[in-house]
Amino acid sequence: MQQIAVMTGYSVSTVSRVLAGKSNTSPQARSAILRSAQEFGVLDELISGRLLINGVIIFAPDRAFNSRDDTFYNEVIKGIVEAIAPHDIYIRYCGLEEQQADLKLFLKKASDSNINAMIIIGVDDPTIHKLAATLNKPCILINTTDREMLLDNVSPDHRAIGFSAARHLYQQGHRRLLCLTSLRRDTMVSRLEGVKEAARYFHAPFDEALNLVVTEGFGAVESEAALERWFSQHSQEQWPTAILCAGVFMAKGAQQVLQRRNLTVAQDVSLMVTDFSWTLSEPFSPALTAIQVPCRELGIEAVHLLQNRITRPHTPVFNLMLQGRLLVRDSVIRTTRSIPREHA
Repeated sequence: MQQIAVMTGYSVSTVSRVLAGKSNTSPQARSAILRSAQEFGVLDELISGRLLINGVIIFAPDRAFNSRDDTFYNEVIKGIVEAIAPHDIYIRYCGLEEQQADLKLFLKKASDSNINAMIIIGVDDPTIHKLAATLNKPCILINTTDREMLLDNVSPDHRAIGFSAARHLYQQGHRRLLCLTSLRRDTMVSRLEGVKEAARYFHAPFDEALNLVVTEGFGAVESEAALERWFSQHSQEQWPTAILCAGVFMAKGAQQVLQRRNLTVAQDVSLMVTDFSWTLSEPFSPALTAIQVPCRELGIEAVHLLQNRITRPHTPVFNLMLQGRLLVRDSVIRTTRSIPREHA
């Protein structure tokens, strides 16, 4: 610390505060001290110990800040808050649209001199990503696609999640799968590609006209209406033995359709979800077989990536993919003896 103080012209106490991650220093002092510490190799020893910033701002769609509107992203934010809690920094929040976000608002909030880092959740606007990369502040993306490869990103492995879910159904002997999903984001398109990959792996048919129902959102009412139309337009011989839903509320909508047609979940039609990140206020019966997405862990890992980017600013940009976990419950049953792929 004495050497850094001599090199930068700041006092030893100021150097100590910056290296301890304290917020009561000027941006100029902090920048100079961290630059000098980097040259001395000090930051290599701090990468897992301190978050060397004064303030961080979280950009996300407005619904992410209300657990009743988007529990997935709200859990992600809780993970960020949990990981930042031990550090002496503050968090600010700002809502942005997924596409065509308010650029002026973004620049105003991100350019605040008290904000040293950014985390962007679920915002796909490429212009926002390009602007973030020019602000000379570390920025981490969560659950989005940076096609310019400018920013570090942590995301669920959506393709693997889709593959794992469909694989479980095929292994239980199901052949007629119906996928109920929204494709408004690239992440969900990737998840569908995983489902199609599983179909190819098990030599099972997948015709989008017969095996896919697409909705705009993920709500129960919209999903119920879309699935009701599908059932009314197809003969009973074409009805699925299993429905794979993109979310829990979509599964609730599917259950309503099945009940009206005197079909019982599991016994008549198995039901599974690929995005189980929370529990309903009313428990789902039977308990849902699902892929559990590590929502809170996304936020925690984003903070670790942020620390890595601060202490090692010249390392290559990379993506961190988190795997889901299969939860085997009661809503999926075996229909026939499953056929291993090598014998299919």
